[in-house]
Amino acid sequence: MHARVTAVLVASNGGEHLPRTLEALAAQTRRPDTIIVVDCASTDDTQSLLAKSKPDHFIQASGRLSFGTAIDHALGVVAPPEHQDEWLWLLAHDTAPEPDALAALLAAVEVNPSVAAAGPKQMEWDDTAYLAAFGETVTRFGASVQLTEIELDQAQHDRMSDVLGMGAAGLLVRHRVWNELGGFDPALPTADNALDFSIRVRLAGHRVLAVPAARVATDGDGLSGPGRSQKGSARRRRQAAARAAQLHRRLVYAPGAAVALLWLSLVPLAVVRALFQLVRKQPGAVGGEFSAAFRTAFGSHIGEARRRLKAAKRVGWSAIAPLRMPGDEVRRRRSLQREIALTYLRGDRDRIQFIASGGLATVLVMALVGFVLFIPLFGAAALLGGGALPLSSDAGSLWAQIGVGFRDIGLGFTGAADPFAAVLAVLGSITFWSPSFVLVCLYLVTLPLAALAAWFCAAALTDRPLARTTAAVLWAIAPPLLSGLDAGMIGPVIAHLLLPWLVLAALSAPRSWSASGMAAILFAAVAAAAPSLWPALLVMWVAATIASRRDVARLIGIPIPALVLFAPLAYDQWMRGTPLALLADPGVPVWRDPAGAVDLLLGLPQRGLSGWVDLAGQVGISSTLVGIIAVVLIVPLALTALVALFLPRSYAALASIGIAILGLGTALLAGQLQLATSGSHSVAIWSGSGLSLYWLGMVGAAVLALHSLRSFAAVPAVIGSVAIGVLVLPLGLGVLLGTAEVVPGSGRQMPAFVVAEAIANPRVGTLVLSPQADGGLAASVVHGAGPTLDQQSTLASTSALSGAGSDTLDELVGNAASISGSDVSGELNALGIAFVLLQPVSAAESSTEAAATVARTSNALGSNPSLTLVGDTSVGGLWQVGSAQPLPSLPAPVPSNVGTPLGILVLVVQGAVFLIALLLALPAGRLQVQGGRAVSSTAHVAAAHSTAEAIAEDKTSEYDDDEVAGDEPEMLDEVRADEETPVREVPVGTIVGGSGFVPVEPPAPTAPATTGAAAASTAAAPAGPVILVEDERPAPDSVVEVPSESGPAAEEVDVVVLADPGSAEDAVVAPAPGPADARGADGGVSDARISDARVSDAESADADSDSAASDAAGSDASASPVAQPVAPTPDLEEPAAADDASPAGATDPGYDPDDETVLSVRDAIARHDAQRRGDDDAR
Repeated sequence: MHARVTAVLVASNGGEHLPRTLEALAAQTRRPDTIIVVDCASTDDTQSLLAKSKPDHFIQASGRLSFGTAIDHALGVVAPPEHQDEWLWLLAHDTAPEPDALAALLAAVEVNPSVAAAGPKQMEWDDTAYLAAFGETVTRFGASVQLTEIELDQAQHDRMSDVLGMGAAGLLVRHRVWNELGGFDPALPTADNALDFSIRVRLAGHRVLAVPAARVATDGDGLSGPGRSQKGSARRRRQAAARAAQLHRRLVYAPGAAVALLWLSLVPLAVVRALFQLVRKQPGAVGGEFSAAFRTAFGSHIGEARRRLKAAKRVGWSAIAPLRMPGDEVRRRRSLQREIALTYLRGDRDRIQFIASGGLATVLVMALVGFVLFIPLFGAAALLGGGALPLSSDAGSLWAQIGVGFRDIGLGFTGAADPFAAVLAVLGSITFWSPSFVLVCLYLVTLPLAALAAWFCAAALTDRPLARTTAAVLWAIAPPLLSGLDAGMIGPVIAHLLLPWLVLAALSAPRSWSASGMAAILFAAVAAAAPSLWPALLVMWVAATIASRRDVARLIGIPIPALVLFAPLAYDQWMRGTPLALLADPGVPVWRDPAGAVDLLLGLPQRGLSGWVDLAGQVGISSTLVGIIAVVLIVPLALTALVALFLPRSYAALASIGIAILGLGTALLAGQLQLATSGSHSVAIWSGSGLSLYWLGMVGAAVLALHSLRSFAAVPAVIGSVAIGVLVLPLGLGVLLGTAEVVPGSGRQMPAFVVAEAIANPRVGTLVLSPQADGGLAASVVHGAGPTLDQQSTLASTSALSGAGSDTLDELVGNAASISGSDVSGELNALGIAFVLLQPVSAAESSTEAAATVARTSNALGSNPSLTLVGDTSVGGLWQVGSAQPLPSLPAPVPSNVGTPLGILVLVVQGAVFLIALLLALPAGRLQVQGGRAVSSTAHVAAAHSTAEAIAEDKTSEYDDDEVAGDEPEMLDEVRADEETPVREVPVGTIVGGSGFVPVEPPAPTAPATTGAAAASTAAAPAGPVILVEDERPAPDSVVEVPSESGPAAEEVDVVVLADPGSAEDAVVAPAPGPADARGADGGVSDARISDARVSDAESADADSDSAASDAAGSDASASPVAQPVAPTPDLEEPAAADDASPAGATDPGYDPDDETVLSVRDAIARHDAQRRGDDDAR
């Protein structure tokens, strides 16, 4: 029996592709017997293009429909199949079959009567020499797998026949089987729609065949199946649909007993997979994992799909087991893809060559210098002096200081911890047995760590060993770093060490989620260690985000961990009315004479020109002369940095100079902000933090200049490094010569008597009295063995505590320090104070008034009968309050950081944010060829700024449970809402307007401009009935029929009215002349009213004449089909290196070891040919 084929063409805003598709359809050597077109509410010229093709039936829907739903609408206007040789040919607007595609499909099914579905090769739209898809299957976990990759078609898959599934584009399906199975699953609009249908075909006892001789060109427009767009949003929506489809099929195919368990596991599995996606550097998939899980659990009609599968199932699952992809094949594919990615990933870039280019030698030399300069620290257990203090005795106490809780400083208060406490907790956990020892180690390794950071940062800018080494040396001996070490400013020192890593991570962040996560953590650490850098860091972040343009997704979240870390403290400071106090330095506030403008320009945060003024004064040299010499010493570096503005790569030099200016401005403003207090002094922000940023910009610009100077770089590099070394020599020798503020210590700050008592009573209090230069007496309460660095709080240092407790303490100090003889032991014991310590006059507070205050206070304390002199100690005179035993002590501080719901919430939120950032930062991304395209031996890596590289890390596995989820496409969301769209009767030749129906004049009978097959198709296509599916907007009460002319006389055509387009039931059909019957309740046409179309004799004769002419034209078209012209791909040539381009072998700032982008085979071959032609031309 002659096979009858009904071609169903579904279009939705396909005006770009339809001309080629319609031309290809008309050029078929074996034409379809019936052509039905469905327009899904297109807003472009799709409707007019479809109307001009004059199909047998034209359906217009006012809402967007999925591919399967649109096919169901189309089948509502044709009679149900009467025999097995009736077929459906499924086409989309971007499906252009080759002339013999349908003939090849029918030839294949003719000799295979058990086949119910046959699919062609899907070729790429722009180059039909490349295979896009050909066959699908599933793994043992149910994940869908493409049997082929996007590769050059060399007949390597032409032996393929029986498969588990085929793609929807160009699929030939037996009409009766389609009706029996219910078509595509409505819950699978695009992803896995044809695969699921093919599986049900197999389970119904039929075969699914791959036909290599049939070829169709597809563009992957996202209508008949998943789109192939590489835009980030489209890719995430496609991945979302894939994950949702996998979960849906898993619940549909599972045994009944397992459905409940699988349903309950949807959300927990989404949580686990969300964390896994973060490790794989795919944060965009996290939200989709949850949306797919909830959508599958509550909105995918699992029960209906299971009933449909059960009704059609005739064989067991074992029948399709041989067609699944075995686990060995899955692993083999993964191995091959990983091998290809490892081979070609950045294959044309030189390695950093850390050892060969002198990086290791530089770091070792700086380590040796550091060990020599800090020899006095060997054997020390802690650091004291300046801003340095020991840490708590155990790691648990360090972590107890973070978050929101009781701050055990002074009389104590409840508030947020400084973010720097979290940094100290991390550092102290490294030497958990003695947390204070980590600060000693930090001093010993500071210089090599600084050199290492600067070397790698410079390696991102240049491949020249001399420039890298110079950067490492200049950063290691930077004046702000050595000044911070001399003054015990632990936070600014840490910020100095981390700044190069932050810049390096930020440079790579636009193309790497790993670098983005690392940059976020480093941003938070730098801001916590040096809060005064907050404004500068935000300016740099905004500038980088703007400059990145389309890559903002990976940059936009960099400040989030820092914002979350500072949020509790910011709230407390805001409520207290001191928002600027957020910029105050964490740790011990120490008053120092602010540096002048000349010192800041030299990179020195303190007066005295790094100690040269004092040394010069000892030998009688004028300080003015010393200042001139110091300025001369900075000139080589400054000139080298400025010269970079006039050399190649000036844009990068301009950015570096901008960073330097930003840092210098930060340092200047910091010296003017006096936010904290120390005794009677107001303490300004440490300007060394801003100077570190200033020095970073200067060194960066100098490195760029040295790179461009090439053979002339040695002189400025050596002179500049030596000059800076001379400038900072006194600072570097400070610890070694004993002139530095910081000194090694054992960790004990209080007298031994107090320390011994603190072992039994950890919170025993000591009233510490410190004489001031103006004759005043500063009082503070210390608990336990002494203050620690992690206990310090800017809430305390930036505002004098007030309240009843503070007033009581002031009164007690006044009474105790005066010869009044009043008994103060009761009040002191009530505050938990058991000792009074009178410190000697410090060098910074040395004055006659201070000495008099010490003598007077000592006499007063000695004469007070409520105080018992313990004795003079190394830290001052010690008195015990009363003689009662045991000594008074306070209970444990309450609340702890987990003692309140707010404290727990803060820790949970901060922990979650940093966990996400850490998972992103871990270098654990997968190596996979982008897009699954096969790579030939001539493939090269894509350019660093290519579009493909920008999305290289958002890949999903093709053949296991690794599909990621996201938001479903907007089109698919609208599909479900429109499937229940009502239908109204309308005249032929109308389209849906904004509020009703607007008559449309049919095309004039003039000859079309097209020729060949397209023209033949246009002339031969009969004017069939037009069906419009309208939404629920009001329509006119009466419909006026508009006559249409398609020839010499008007043709009268009746109208089809669908009451429910979702099921295509209760339809009134006016088909082309021929027999008609009614379809049953299973989706066919029931109770149909048929009105035959009548035409006059003259019209009939004209129609016969036109038909004969059309047949002749069609024969010519069959013999010589007209193919859609494709513009030849231009030859690709390697671009010549610009003057300001990075040198060969330089490390790209955007380089990321997790980035796996490679070129396609086609691009790689073109590139290889271009290189070969260039070599031939050179010869």
